[in-house]
Amino acid sequence: MVKLSTKGMVLALILGVFAGNVNAQENETAPDKIKIKTALSFSAGLLTENTQTIQLHGYIGVRPKQGRIELRGDGFYFVNSVGDRPRFTINHQLYAGAFYRFSDAQIQPYVGFQPGIAYAQSSEYGRFNEVSNAVQYKKTINPVGSVTGGLDFFAEKLFFMFIETRYIFGKHKADSYPVFLDEWRFSFGLGFHF
Repeated sequence: MVKLSTKGMVLALILGVFAGNVNAQENETAPDKIKIKTALSFSAGLLTENTQTIQLHGYIGVRPKQGRIELRGDGFYFVNSVGDRPRFTINHQLYAGAFYRFSDAQIQPYVGFQPGIAYAQSSEYGRFNEVSNAVQYKKTINPVGSVTGGLDFFAEKLFFMFIETRYIFGKHKADSYPVFLDEWRFSFGLGFHF
């Protein structure tokens, strides 16, 4: 019985080392199977009535190296708006969606759609609070959508340059009048891929 147990332990040890080696080899080749991209830039937006916005834009994307579909999450941090009608004091947005790449070459055009949410506060429409004698502007979370098109240029092993435009649509719904979140945005900058 003792010899059988020793043989079983030796066999289990050999199988464990073999399984660990196979797992390590799979982990070494796993990064070759997927491509991860991340970027951070400033984004300029155009609203109606001669109003411009600026946001901090960041994203992370994942796709197979040989595939054309990329899954991507984007975030926009609202910095400021200027012009004739700055509608919001807060307009932060998060998106998640899919993009289709038309090429695997050095220059890669793409299009995509991303549903998302906007955390917004109107600077125009509020409700009068009789207790505090002040106008209160409600902060709300609203559904939004975005259609995007752009171009990536891969010149280095770790870096890439990108330029993209997106149309954002949705409504800020508070206890006052709804305000459209519709906006054209333009982003360009430098990112990392590995």
